[in-house]
Amino acid sequence: MSCSDKLACMLLVAACTFSLSVYAHGVHIYLDDQLDFELLSSKVRQPENIAGATNLLVLSKIEDMKVHYVKSSRKRAIKSLQQSNVAACNLNMIKNEERKSEYLFSLPVNFYWAHKLYSHHDLSLAPLPVLNTQNEISSLVELFKSYNQTAIVIAENFSYGDFLDAQLDKIDRKNLIFRGGADHYETVYRMFISKRVDFLLNYPAEFHRFSNHVNLPVRSYHIAGSPKIIVGHFMCNKTEVSRQFIAKVNQIMLSVYDKPPFLNAHFDYLPEKEHQELKAFIEQYFKRSLQAD
Repeated sequence: MSCSDKLACMLLVAACTFSLSVYAHGVHIYLDDQLDFELLSSKVRQPENIAGATNLLVLSKIEDMKVHYVKSSRKRAIKSLQQSNVAACNLNMIKNEERKSEYLFSLPVNFYWAHKLYSHHDLSLAPLPVLNTQNEISSLVELFKSYNQTAIVIAENFSYGDFLDAQLDKIDRKNLIFRGGADHYETVYRMFISKRVDFLLNYPAEFHRFSNHVNLPVRSYHIAGSPKIIVGHFMCNKTEVSRQFIAKVNQIMLSVYDKPPFLNAHFDYLPEKEHQELKAFIEQYFKRSLQAD
């Protein structure tokens, strides 16, 4: 064997060894919800919402790659994605413009009816008009011009999508209460329901989950112009193993998105009257995604 052949062989072995070493780390998935952590790490609990059911369905099909579940606040998780050389991902993430250039995103893994604004006030009685003719909030900015001494609780390091994020950025900071830490869905819900704040932005399915589907003496409003559906993705840092993991997730999604297990992972947590409309949206979304590719 010539020197050049020996060198090429040594480089190939080194490259394979390095690849196997990196691959052996697997992928670290950061979870800020205790129930999600117990569901995915123990495989004992049953899902309690759309996100849990869809994530469990997908992750249970991941083969030949070690998945490590890490309990972490959203803030620490984002920091880990930014600084780690090991493959790391967050679940249930909205793909907004700011994130698209920095992270890798899977195909959609879960679909939620978009955020509604929950209020302790009857907004039809607002000092200044804030509702349009469809009884939607014309804008969050106009809302806080009328209710300038009130506050809305916002999850820290959380995106509500480009549309709502842009409106929230224009609201005076004195009207915004940020809450971080783990289990942020429950934290912001508890703050609102205890009347420590006046307003809450939340997914209807999550609000009803924490309220145990009991009708509470609060009002809810759509926000004019906001998307009807919010799509959740796996969001990972840009490592080679992350790319392999995203490719596996996408392959799984293309095989399950129109099948009963995936659809039922949504339907089980929604009223029956909403099933067909959501099914049609999911099918159209994936059809557009495939055409785009």
